[in-house]
Amino acid sequence: MFSRLELTIARRLSFSKEQRAFTRGVSIFAALGMTLGVTSLIVVLSVMNGLAGELTGRLLKAVPHLEVSDVSTASTVVETIELDELILSQTPYIRRQLMLRGDFSSSGAELTGVGAMTPDAFSMRVLEGDLRNVMSQRFHVALGEMLARNLGVGVGDTIDAVLPQIAITPFGLLPRYRKLTVSAVVAVGASPDASLALTSLETASKLSRSDEPDGIRMQLSDPSRAGEVAQLIRSKSNGSLVPVTWTQTYQSLFAAIRMEKVMVSVLLSALIAVAAFSVISSLTMSVAEKRSDIASLRVLGLTPESIRTVFLLHGLILAVFGIGAGLVLGLFLTANIEGFMRLLETVFGWTLFDPSIYYIGGLPTDLQWHDVAYIITGALMLSLIASVYPAHRASKISPVLALNGLEAE
Repeated sequence: MFSRLELTIARRLSFSKEQRAFTRGVSIFAALGMTLGVTSLIVVLSVMNGLAGELTGRLLKAVPHLEVSDVSTASTVVETIELDELILSQTPYIRRQLMLRGDFSSSGAELTGVGAMTPDAFSMRVLEGDLRNVMSQRFHVALGEMLARNLGVGVGDTIDAVLPQIAITPFGLLPRYRKLTVSAVVAVGASPDASLALTSLETASKLSRSDEPDGIRMQLSDPSRAGEVAQLIRSKSNGSLVPVTWTQTYQSLFAAIRMEKVMVSVLLSALIAVAAFSVISSLTMSVAEKRSDIASLRVLGLTPESIRTVFLLHGLILAVFGIGAGLVLGLFLTANIEGFMRLLETVFGWTLFDPSIYYIGGLPTDLQWHDVAYIITGALMLSLIASVYPAHRASKISPVLALNGLEAE
């Protein structure tokens, strides 16, 4: 620990008006560098958390939170589990990969036939048409917004569903296809919009020539507990059922998001590292400038350990001011970044995120305090490490040589 005397001396060193202008300038820039690094990390990580949360929220509106194969066994097991309040809806499904062909273009799609399209099962926006027509009429389909745009079709148009099956015709072996009527265009606001094709379970059964559903899809009131429900179903079925959660289905996507966050954090941490090198420069210059003062303190009774502590505190005081300013500025920018973005768009007349290109039209933020704690702790540790060498140099200054104007060995 440090004494009150050491803290007082360190504070006077940090805010003394007797420092040379150049030394004071280097200290100010070291603190500003720390401010910039902390602010950048807080804002960027908050934006990345917000974008990841927005993407996850939109995905969970359309994708199943939990899927279980073997419909008969799954239905029996689900009825016996103790977390019924978590399950908002459950419906059988059939899923097939196929090619959809419009008048001028074609695109791959994932056709999903479900037993019901209740608000609990699907909370996506309906841009055109009516999902009830999809469920009530045969060979009607709802397309994702991007998929409908790629095919160049809208509500009332017909498309060809080319199935990965062979049909024997008088003209030889040809792939099976069936005309479908587009009854609705829906939007999730995420990647499924480019491949989403929804239809009734009856239509999917006819197209796939399958009498039995592939399994049951469930929507939960709390998607974060999907793993808990999956484990309970697995234990109740003695391991015969293997539920698949939404985190497993999209694990590569979320792994990529986590890796991106880590890489951005590492790159932006370089700003704090540069600021820490500036702290080294500032303290080294301060030690050189205060050689006679250090010698006087030694003569008055301060030990080398006390001198070392004084300069360690000197470096930490500079860092704390920079980190504190960065924390305040980062929190302010995070809370008001949406307003700043709108102001820039109004002043310069451009759109930062064009909704026709990107899935979002704004810049969501999600400030997570554990990220802030990691940033502050890392910045303080780097500053402390950066202060070690100059403090050690200061503790090695000989009072006799310094007072006689000689260089230390």
